[in-house]
Amino acid sequence: MDFIHHGGVLLEIGLILIVGYLFGNLANFFNLPRVSGYILAGIIMSPSLLNIIDQEFLNKSNIITHASLSIITFLIGSSLSWDKVRSLGKSIAFITLGEAELAFLFVTLAMFLYFFLTQSIDIKMLIALSLLFGALASPTDPTATLAVIHEYRAKGVLTTTVLGVAALDDATGIMNFVLGYAIATSLVAGQGISIPHIVYEIVYQVAGAVILGIIMGYLMHFLGQFAEERKEVVTVTVGILFITFSLAHGLGVDELLATMTTGITLVNVDTENEKFRSPLENYIEDVIFTAFFVVGSAFLNLKILLQYLPIVIVYVLTRFAGKYTGVYIGGHISNAPDKVKKYLAFSLFPQGGIVIGLSLLAYQNPEFRDVGLILVNIVIGATAIHEFLGPVFSEIALKKAGEIEKKG
Repeated sequence: MDFIHHGGVLLEIGLILIVGYLFGNLANFFNLPRVSGYILAGIIMSPSLLNIIDQEFLNKSNIITHASLSIITFLIGSSLSWDKVRSLGKSIAFITLGEAELAFLFVTLAMFLYFFLTQSIDIKMLIALSLLFGALASPTDPTATLAVIHEYRAKGVLTTTVLGVAALDDATGIMNFVLGYAIATSLVAGQGISIPHIVYEIVYQVAGAVILGIIMGYLMHFLGQFAEERKEVVTVTVGILFITFSLAHGLGVDELLATMTTGITLVNVDTENEKFRSPLENYIEDVIFTAFFVVGSAFLNLKILLQYLPIVIVYVLTRFAGKYTGVYIGGHISNAPDKVKKYLAFSLFPQGGIVIGLSLLAYQNPEFRDVGLILVNIVIGATAIHEFLGPVFSEIALKKAGEIEKKG
């Protein structure tokens, strides 16, 4: 495939879009959501198989994934008007707390038992590694679920709850990772656990992202008043989102929470917020979803998945068990509708690139040099399963809940 690589970055991007489009249509032919086709296209084109998308391209693909995530998370946030979520606020809060924390707990315990029974690892390192896996189990990637929701024009209480939980889940996932990572690092380094430092990190990352998102949401609203044509609105929206994501990255706060908060702010302060969302959904969204999932899936390595398959399965199953149990308990406490308690966990199954990034952060820490490779490989292997099955599970859940009107 060297001739493709000699063709340059534009050729690879063109192939990503066209092959992704064709595989999306193929997925539809087999009654699967388009995003499943995008993911399959990425795996086939990846360096581990056909090498159409080479490793050099992937190493420089941050601009694609960051641009895509800034728009996708904005769309999630802009779906959460106060009027829509007011009646579900209690359910969303309890369900998010339940599914995130029980996934953390279930995976931590399962990994501890698995490594204790199968590996010879120092007890401190064993606890630390288990905590890292548990912390990585909390976050959910809402991108695949959002793609299915938009493709099938899903509407209803389950759809709204999914979007609400996705908005809070990112913040909860940050808290769990900061907490788990800090304790794990302290254990391995033989240091005391600094509670004030942990609290500071959590507050800074979450509150900083929310404050930045609110400011940028108001700025988008202000500039949008001078944008009369649709093309001008697109320019303002995309420009503000790229700036928000970049500022969040530079400030060390969560980028996804910042851009999501921008959307939440806009939809609740601007009565004409639809003019910001509609152009993205009608003209840009499909390009974004195609590029994001094809490129993201190209990082996945089937050889790694097979090599670590037993522990990957343990991770995937215990994470889902934690999500399902947490959703049911949180839904029961908050008197959520039965279809939310039954089906929401399936829409929270996907887990993507953010956890790979977090696992790489732990891998780069010298304290975890002996086990870091195991951590990264298992997370990548689990991501392959989560990303491929996630859209299918989301579609099934929305259909069972009766919230898919028709194919878009």
